Amino acid sequence: MKSIKIVGKKFKLASRLTRLYALFIDIAILGAVQSVFGLLLSVAMILFLPTGPSDVSRSLLTGLGLGTFVALFSAVLWILGLFFIDGFRKGQGIGKKLLSLQVVRLKDGKPCTFKDAFLRRFAGIFQPFDLLWFLGEKQQRLGDKFAETVVVQYEPESEQTEVETEDPESVLESVIVEMKNRLSEARGKVNASIGVEKQFQDAYESAVSQAERWQERAVIALKAGREDLAREDLEKRNEYRRLADKHKTQWEDQKQIVRDLSDLLEHLQQKMMEAEGKKTAVVAKHRNVDAEAHLREMLKEIQDSKALETLTKMDQDATEAATLAKMAAEVDVAYQDAKLEREFSSYAEEASLDKDLAELKAKLQ
Repeated sequence: MKSIKIVGKKFKLASRLTRLYALFIDIAILGAVQSVFGLLLSVAMILFLPTGPSDVSRSLLTGLGLGTFVALFSAVLWILGLFFIDGFRKGQGIGKKLLSLQVVRLKDGKPCTFKDAFLRRFAGIFQPFDLLWFLGEKQQRLGDKFAETVVVQYEPESEQTEVETEDPESVLESVIVEMKNRLSEARGKVNASIGVEKQFQDAYESAVSQAERWQERAVIALKAGREDLAREDLEKRNEYRRLADKHKTQWEDQKQIVRDLSDLLEHLQQKMMEAEGKKTAVVAKHRNVDAEAHLREMLKEIQDSKALETLTKMDQDATEAATLAKMAAEVDVAYQDAKLEREFSSYAEEASLDKDLAELKAKLQ
């Protein structure tokens, strides 16, 4: 069975024959609904309409009205059924639901909508071209091309999602990273407070400088005999002195705040260092436990397997081979000794014969 991948998810394409079966089921069900509805109306006409001679014309008119109603009902039924039935929940009409099929969109893999279902069925007016497209690789009709849909096997998603166990090291690392980010934010806030302190300091020093400048102007005015100007300059001086006192108070308060924040920041940095140290220790313990568990598992596997039996048998075979080799060597040495003994005896016997022959020659002479 062919498959197709949509937004990273793999779907199995529905077979052509199964899709035709689903269409036949939809047509059969719609036809059955139309027949039942028409039958019920016919029974109602027979049971409830008058049948006397004087009521023939009225019965005929009523019958024509009911016939028109049945025709309208049938038209609406077939239009809604054929054109929109696959747009219901999960992109399944009745036939597709019974045969575990589904119409999904190529752009996102989600079930088709009523609009998509209408485009798919409306393209059926282009027969036989609509079915010729059905022979393509993705088994799409011309309507599927228009709606950008495809018919696949319906596979319900499992309601139970597997809970992935996170690696302790990754969890600790993410915690440390989060703490570092928070520490960086805190450091930025402390730096901002230090900036505010510097602003208060600059404002205080500027106010003091302005007060001194107006003091100098008052002195110059008095020397020039202009008490009125000196009075105005002293008023300006006093204003800047009051402003300087205000900025000094703000500056001192901000300095205390910055001092407290700096102490907290230093304490936080110490905690950060302790957390990193604990992280290293915890990671080391985790790795030790993991290594021990791995080694124990390997040892159990080795003990449960036939590896030890094979090694023992090989050791026994090697011992037996060594014993046989030693015995063969000993037998060979004994054989060599016996051979040398025979050769020595042969040499001794020849020497004795030579001696006897020499003695005999001497006697004859």
